[in-house]
Amino acid sequence: MEELFAFDEIPEPIELPGQLAFFPDKKPKQPTVPHKRSYPAMSQLTLNDPHLVSILLCCILLRFEGHLSERWLYEIVVSSGHISYFLYADAVGFLLDNGSVAEEQDSEQNTMYYLTKRGVACAESLRQYVPKPFRDQVMLTALRYVSRQRAIRELSMRYEPDDDGVSLCLSCKDGNHDMFSLRVHAPSKESAEMLGERILRNPAGFFGKIIDIAMNNEEEDFDLSDN
Repeated sequence: MEELFAFDEIPEPIELPGQLAFFPDKKPKQPTVPHKRSYPAMSQLTLNDPHLVSILLCCILLRFEGHLSERWLYEIVVSSGHISYFLYADAVGFLLDNGSVAEEQDSEQNTMYYLTKRGVACAESLRQYVPKPFRDQVMLTALRYVSRQRAIRELSMRYEPDDDGVSLCLSCKDGNHDMFSLRVHAPSKESAEMLGERILRNPAGFFGKIIDIAMNNEEEDFDLSDN
């Protein structure tokens, strides 16, 4: 048995003719990295077609129950920089001429734009022609602006200087009744104005949280272990 596994009897390797060996002809190609697609920034999106602007205006009016103040609509799309004045004027004139929008005066003699059945059909069936990024951007501006204007109507806000700063005075009204009043001291007018702007973002939510905290406020736990 030992003779079968003797080291001096291990046969030498025999070279076979035509033994295969792999030598690549060319170096492997480096993987190509796809170029990232560049998209325009939201602030660079613009509309230059009056017909698309007309559809967009109908969409805005439809979002707010089919009517909106002419001044508010102008502030949303023109003053914010989304659309030029000339495009806005052409689009509004087109909508008024073809009967998609009606113009009336409210009780306070403010010009109001009302969406007709034809305008509703335009907003519902043609809104996809306006690029969604632009629709989203303008609609977000509209929602923020209208929310702020309605909050200003329902909320009385003033800044009163005192000895060592400025006091922010808030009063929430329901008709002729004061529902909530709050006075907050701030070290400077800039701080008071910043606080006021934050509250104007969502006054109902702000006052609602205060009421909720008051309704769920519990008595402080007193430690009597060392009594």
